[in-house]
Amino acid sequence: MKYLKRLLPVYALVPLAFAFALNGIGYYGIQLFHNVLDFHDFSLPVDHIIPFVPGFIFIYILAYAQWITGFVMCARESREFCFRYLSAETIAKAITLCIFILFPSTIVRPEITGTDLASQLTGWIYAADEPMNLLPSIHCLESWFCLRAALGQKKTGKIYSLAHLIMTLLVFASVLLVKQHVVVDIIAGIAVFEVSYFLTRKRGLEKFYVAAERKITGYAWKGNKQPVA
Repeated sequence: MKYLKRLLPVYALVPLAFAFALNGIGYYGIQLFHNVLDFHDFSLPVDHIIPFVPGFIFIYILAYAQWITGFVMCARESREFCFRYLSAETIAKAITLCIFILFPSTIVRPEITGTDLASQLTGWIYAADEPMNLLPSIHCLESWFCLRAALGQKKTGKIYSLAHLIMTLLVFASVLLVKQHVVVDIIAGIAVFEVSYFLTRKRGLEKFYVAAERKITGYAWKGNKQPVA
C-alpha cells in the first residue's frame, strides 16, 4: 500500500478506478449479448493483403505494459493533466461501448497451424478473446491515449515520448498482423479519442473528476475531523 501511494497520487485513484471499471464492465458485459447482436465485417481489400504473422503477438501482449506505464505517468504529471486526459479516455471508452452496441463488428480469423510459441500464444488469445467488440480497437485507442499523453507531458522527456511513438506504431501493426483487427478499427480508435479529447477541452468535462475528488476528499476529512476545503 505504501508503494502504491508513492507510485500514484491520491487524486489519480478515482479517475483510474473509473477508467478500469468502465473498461472491464463494458467490454465483457457487452459480450453477454453477443447472441442477440447482428455483427458486421468492416474489412477492406487491403486487410486481405496483410499477412498473418503470429510473431507480432508478443507486441500485442506487450501493449498492456505500455498502458500501465502510460496511465501511471499520465497520473503523475499533475492533477489538471491527469483529470483532462483521463476524462478524455473515459469519454472515448463510453463512446466506444455505444459503438459496440450500435455497430457490432467481427473478423474472420485465420486457422493456426504452427506449433511454435507465438502460434500457441495467438491461439490462446483467440480462445480468450472472442472476435467481437472490434470497432473501434480498444488496443489502438489505449496506445494512442498513451502516446498523446506522453507528447503532452513535461516531466518525462523526449525519449519517453519517442518510445511511446514507436510502441504505438508497433501495436497498430500487431493488431493487423495477428488478425485481431482491421484497418478501419485503428482509424476509429484514433478518431474516437481525438473527438473525446476535443470535447473535454471544449466543454471542460474534466470538472467531473474535480467534483468527485472534492466530494470524496471532503467526506474523508470530515471523518478525520479535519477542515473541509
